[in-house]
Amino acid sequence: MARQGEPSRGATGILALTPAELRALRREPHAPGGAAIQVTRQHNLSVIRRLLYANGPQTRPELARLSGLSLPTVGGLVSTLVDAGTVQDLGVLAQAKVGKPASRVAIDAAGNVSIVLDLTHDDMFIGALVDLDGTVVDRVQVSIGDASGEAALEHAVDLATLLLDRATAQVIGIGVASPGLVDDRGQVHVADRLRWRDVPLADVLQERTGIPTVVGNDVNLLALGLSRFRNRSGRDAIVVALDNGVGAAVLEGGKPVLGEQFAAGEIAHLTVVADSEMCPCGRRGCLDMIVGAQQLARRLEAEGEGILEPSGRILGEVLAPIVIMLNINVIVVVGPASLVEGPFADGVVSGIHLRLRPAIIEGLKIEVGANDPDLVLLGAAAVVMESQLGMR
Repeated sequence: MARQGEPSRGATGILALTPAELRALRREPHAPGGAAIQVTRQHNLSVIRRLLYANGPQTRPELARLSGLSLPTVGGLVSTLVDAGTVQDLGVLAQAKVGKPASRVAIDAAGNVSIVLDLTHDDMFIGALVDLDGTVVDRVQVSIGDASGEAALEHAVDLATLLLDRATAQVIGIGVASPGLVDDRGQVHVADRLRWRDVPLADVLQERTGIPTVVGNDVNLLALGLSRFRNRSGRDAIVVALDNGVGAAVLEGGKPVLGEQFAAGEIAHLTVVADSEMCPCGRRGCLDMIVGAQQLARRLEAEGEGILEPSGRILGEVLAPIVIMLNINVIVVVGPASLVEGPFADGVVSGIHLRLRPAIIEGLKIEVGANDPDLVLLGAAAVVMESQLGMR
């Protein structure tokens, strides 16, 4: 049921808003900062949550020992977290034989959420609340039209603030998936579609909401979502996404490789076919013009299914040198099911196999299939959980 004064949800269950409706629903941005004592208390609450997430159920004396805080301080912090519903009191330990019986407390997966934003779609921003188990508990999308620059930044702030107001659990942080080149401080150096140059996105959102914020490249976060919440293998992998232009991520030990210029995986504008049509970047033959979903769908309609297998083979031939250079045995390619499943997938496999020795091929695991749109959101939640709770 829609809240009073709130637009109704559609058949998908997603709250869809225009920018005007978004501004009408959200409150004023939360005031940053606060008294030093409050900052310290919030830090100590985060320490307790982090310890419980990393170590499992603990007694209050154990938390005092692990944190270095006094037992009375820990007792007060735990009481605050239990009252807020972010930590559960599991009761007295059965094995406690001597002295005052000890009780354990544990973090509540459903009582802690991340605010996550996906800024990668052509005409909308998507936001969600995701709990510690990777469950999307609320979702909002706002139509942004062709907004860019400062207007797009304000839409992102508005969406984060609305989700903060809607949250009924403890918000541990904000995670944002942005297109383009994003550094390890959350600054977007280049995002062409949004016309962003050197935008300190993490700093802006944290200052405007008061919530710790991390920002990452969308494909890197998609790969993290796949690794942490879907196959949970933690293995080295190459992940390629075709939905919004061609992008790739390299996971090493389950973490994205960023590169010195934060451009690792930016394969969209590799020249692969010298005589193909002009790319918006100003050059001919870019991989994005061959296998990017939008361009591939247009070519499929104009030329027929015969273009799918050779296009997939070109992508496979591009990936093969990366596979052998890094000796990575897991390759995942995702995109619209109507494009990537079948002949295109066969082409990717054959393109990789043509370039590599049989001994290397034997160890390869190649997956080509439909993209799960929630993977970007889950990856954004994963980086929040890593930064705030120490998840690995």
